[in-house]
Amino acid sequence: MLRLVLGALRARTAQAWTVFALAVLLVTAAAAGPWYAAAAERRAVAADVAVAPATQRMLSVRRQSDTDGDATVALTTFRAGVERLLTVRDAAPVLGIAVSMSYGSGGASVVAAYRDGACEHMRVEGSCPQAAGETVVSGATAAAYNLRIGDTVLLSTQPGAPQERLRVVGRYELADPAGLYWANPLFRRDRSVAADPFFVAADTFASSRFADPTFDYTTTVPAQALAGGDLDERLRRAEYTLRSGGYYLVAPTQDLLARIAADRAAIRRGVLTGVLQAVILCWFALGLAGRHTAGDRRGDVALLKLRGSTRRRTLRLAAGQHLVPLLAAAPAGLGLGLLLGHVLAGAPPSAETGSVLRASGVAAGLALLGGAAAVLSAELPVLRAPVAALLREVPGRRRGWRRGAADAVLVVLAAVGAFQLGRNGFAAAVPVLVAVLLAVPLARLLGAVADRAGAGALRGGRLRLGLTAVQVSRRPGADRVFALVAVAVAGLTAATAAQVFGDTARADRSGQELGADRVLTVQAANPTLLLRAVREADPTGRYAMAAVVDDTSRPRILAVDASRLAAVARWRTAYGPLPALAAPPAGSPVAVTAGPLVLRARNTGERPAALAVHLQDTATGALGTVTFEAVPAGEHEVTAAVEGCAGGCRVTRLDLVRAAAGDALTVEALRQADRAVFDSAALGDPRLWRAAAKGPAMSVVARQGTLTLAQAPAPYRGDSSAYPIAAGLPLPVVVAGEAPEAWRLGDPAVDVFGSGAVPVRVAGTTGVLPAVGTAGILLDLDAAQRLGTGGTGGRTEVWLTAGAPASVVAALTTAGLVVLADDTVTARADRLAGQGPAVAARLQLVTAALGLLAAATALAVAVAVERRRRLTELRALRRQGLPAGIAVTAGRAGYAAVLVLGAATGLLAAVAARLATGPPRRPFVDDWQVMPAPSALPPPALAAAAAVALCVLGLSWWLTALPLTRHLNAPDTAQGPSR
Repeated sequence: MLRLVLGALRARTAQAWTVFALAVLLVTAAAAGPWYAAAAERRAVAADVAVAPATQRMLSVRRQSDTDGDATVALTTFRAGVERLLTVRDAAPVLGIAVSMSYGSGGASVVAAYRDGACEHMRVEGSCPQAAGETVVSGATAAAYNLRIGDTVLLSTQPGAPQERLRVVGRYELADPAGLYWANPLFRRDRSVAADPFFVAADTFASSRFADPTFDYTTTVPAQALAGGDLDERLRRAEYTLRSGGYYLVAPTQDLLARIAADRAAIRRGVLTGVLQAVILCWFALGLAGRHTAGDRRGDVALLKLRGSTRRRTLRLAAGQHLVPLLAAAPAGLGLGLLLGHVLAGAPPSAETGSVLRASGVAAGLALLGGAAAVLSAELPVLRAPVAALLREVPGRRRGWRRGAADAVLVVLAAVGAFQLGRNGFAAAVPVLVAVLLAVPLARLLGAVADRAGAGALRGGRLRLGLTAVQVSRRPGADRVFALVAVAVAGLTAATAAQVFGDTARADRSGQELGADRVLTVQAANPTLLLRAVREADPTGRYAMAAVVDDTSRPRILAVDASRLAAVARWRTAYGPLPALAAPPAGSPVAVTAGPLVLRARNTGERPAALAVHLQDTATGALGTVTFEAVPAGEHEVTAAVEGCAGGCRVTRLDLVRAAAGDALTVEALRQADRAVFDSAALGDPRLWRAAAKGPAMSVVARQGTLTLAQAPAPYRGDSSAYPIAAGLPLPVVVAGEAPEAWRLGDPAVDVFGSGAVPVRVAGTTGVLPAVGTAGILLDLDAAQRLGTGGTGGRTEVWLTAGAPASVVAALTTAGLVVLADDTVTARADRLAGQGPAVAARLQLVTAALGLLAAATALAVAVAVERRRRLTELRALRRQGLPAGIAVTAGRAGYAAVLVLGAATGLLAAVAARLATGPPRRPFVDDWQVMPAPSALPPPALAAAAAVALCVLGLSWWLTALPLTRHLNAPDTAQGPSR
């Protein structure tokens, strides 16, 4: 029997190689799925962890406890207790102590803190605290409270309590504020405190004045724990265990775990959809190939039956001719599948390699069993047919009630499947099911139309059309080839459109979130320094723009150097027309320099008044304060010394210090040497002065050449500042989304950079803005910093064009900016491409390509098997005078028509499926819908898919039909048929 099988395979090597090729495609698709899914999940988890905020990877264990006079021993005991109970942790914890304190006469809330290795993550001017009673303060805190190295600060647990004296030994700036070390909010400033933490040495907490400090143990979640599926349960058990020991666990990992779970679900769902589509297409192609090759062996089966062979022996011989290439394809397909999965997604976790290999082997085996069943089922009609039917050369009628019933059942199942899968997250399978829904009835219609068209054309003498139509109508299997081509093209078109849709959506999201082609997150002390550094680095304004994004305000605020917005930003049509935001200066105040500053004022109250003049260096943005203490009742001229201001300072505000109800001070002049900082014209101009626009505020009255500041009585006492207007008000802004609720009750105002509430006017509205999304405000950074008091209030950035030279970045660092992060639209889009939906879409495109190859192979089988019979018929017609050109066209055009019509049906099915299911879901694991969705049916994607499908299928058809052309054009038309 084996010799007979091998002999039969040698006699029909083309058919054997075809079954082998289809089986290789089948096993490749099936084996690649488990490997790809496991490797892609590992990469997706790594990508999620890499882009997640540092806080989402942090674990913090806290406990309030006394130090008992020895902070070092208390920390060691605390660490031992935590590590005895906490099993989910890495090997590099950071210990710390923090306590809330009151600072200054006003009782401002601050935090005194110690943390292991804090100075290693700071840039310190001066020295680090080494002993009890020493502290370092941030540059912003030093500027706000006018602290210098060597000064003394007094802290207490509450106003009126005994105070702890600390000496300032340095000023610090965080070296990596976005890094993991500073992710713990316990050691960062929040809205509940007035200043950044005061960092001290651990021994400082030995003092009894630091009552009930909070001990903190900070660690990170290990990567292997994140990759596992039970982290949430492990953290719940750890929290329960720690609580029972008196500890409190802070584990803000919920968002990260939810994103990882969503990625895994998307990958598994997408891989299952893509692999099943490819496998089913390969099964169908194998069944079609088996049907055609079985038809080609009708004479062999008839001969076996005439010689008395049993049905079982005949079945074994027929099955062997298929099983041998199927079994030979198993190792090749398995190896190619694993290689394909590795090329596309890398290797799975080493601990899972064995299980993944077993899963790939099982999937390949099941797919191969299904393929064997498909190809053998095609043999049964031939084996059951009588000898007379087997010897008949003319095909019989194809239609019957069984075939019609099967088609009806298939159409119903496809319709139900498309409806259900579209609702349950398997929308990628809908185009293929819609293709089945369209192709099955159209295939039957194709046969009927070809019958009538062929008969009519032949009667009318149109031989090319008539003979072509007859081939389509009389050849068994043409309708199946039509359906297979339609389904394969629909799958490829849908996968290509989904890939292009995803690429466009990721690019849109990346561009919106960044705002420019390249964005540097920098550390700048204030907006003034940021603006100066960027303008010095790029004096032409072609490549760089300063920007500040305040994510903490509601709505969010984006402040940009409006003069450079058009040249640098990626301004999209969705943002609306490019706005005009620049606000001209409101006046030209004289700059204050080092030296005596003279105030002439009239105190109308009964007790001495004090006036603080707040200054900001116009070059560095550094803040300073000059206080005129104890201005007696009546009119007086007092002097105070200005320090610093080498490059000139501007006045940011005037404050009545320690003003009680009814206190009032009229400023008549503020000068320096023979220059007036504010003359009578400026002081008396109400257009150049403002009080706070929100909440209770001091009365600010500018008239008759003087400026009167009067504190209101209780309960109307509030902000005691007068702000000189350095830019035209109201400030023009663009609002995305709905205006803030507070604007409906009063005049619009925005608080930026410590400016208080600045009046604004809405210069434009839009649905979305760069960086701040669908609820935000866009304004001019230059005008805002002239109105502000020197704070940043947000994330400082430098936006760059794609062609910005490296010298610009180098100049930024030379100007004093510290680059904390460097991101581009391309890099961010690549990171988004590592999420589950994008990973699944890539495999679906690959499996759709495998399905197209399977359809091309099945088409080649159909053309090759029909070629011998068709050649015999056309040679007979040639002998009767049929021209060679007409014979060639009739011989080749039949399946060409099936190919073109099937491809068109597949393209139509993909479009119809998208129109029926509505807009696709964005290719992100979160519910991001800020930018308008790109086209779900991009014409370039449709054109590319159609072109690729026609090229692959057309090449398969052309190469297979080429021998027919050669033989029909041969001078001797009596040559034997070509196999």
